[in-house]
Amino acid sequence: RPAPARMELLVPAYFYPSTNSAWNTLAASATANPSVSVWAIMNPNNGIFTSADANFTRVTTQFVAAGGKVLGYVYTGYGKGGRSIVDIKANIDRYFQFYERDRISGIFLDEMASETQRLDFYREIYRYIKAIDPQLRVVGNPGTVPAAEYASVADTLVIFESTAAEYQKFDPRQQNAWLYTYANQTQAMLAHNTATCAAMQTAVLAAATARNNAGLVYATDLEYNPATGVGNPWSALPAYWETLVRSVDAINRGASLPRC
Repeated sequence: RPAPARMELLVPAYFYPSTNSAWNTLAASATANPSVSVWAIMNPNNGIFTSADANFTRVTTQFVAAGGKVLGYVYTGYGKGGRSIVDIKANIDRYFQFYERDRISGIFLDEMASETQRLDFYREIYRYIKAIDPQLRVVGNPGTVPAAEYASVADTLVIFESTAAEYQKFDPRQQNAWLYTYANQTQAMLAHNTATCAAMQTAVLAAATARNNAGLVYATDLEYNPATGVGNPWSALPAYWETLVRSVDAINRGASLPRC
């Protein structure tokens, strides 16, 4: 595999930026840990809006000033027609119209398909974003390993979104060898139901292995039950957030992990 780049944090920051919200914590962490790249996904009203929210403008300005990077959330309905290309492009445009390029460093495409039949749908979206600015980062979230061709329609793919227990079983080597032809910054993992700080550190250490090859990581103790649809694991930062940031920093430096 290509030499791995420094591990980064990908934070689904799906919480409203009230006066003392977790967005303040994100900015403080970015300031305190300048060597760790933190990407936060802003999600105003599930990504559907027709004007700027002053609170989002305030916190994203502060977060970017602290060294953080912001991705605008756009859901795509798995390319099945629930959202049209026209609607998705308009959604993307509004991030730059209302929050501006200085604050927005990329787009997070949620509910991304994984099969080749939908590839042209995502290729058009990817080209549209890159035409705005080729430096914008496009992160696609199929939540599983997609067909290899999806590497051409996103700069980073979330190839795992599930529980920490499932992540310990994650092994793409036999059926998805194509992943190892790409550098780790093209692949991300999001682990919920990661109950303890020790479990979080186990997950991020696994992400850093050659087997898992994940360059963007996130783990939270908040829970979600996929069978019942109960829970929102992205509604707040985990209790061990600061240790998560310092753990990523330690992995990047080849140092011992901080104590939980």
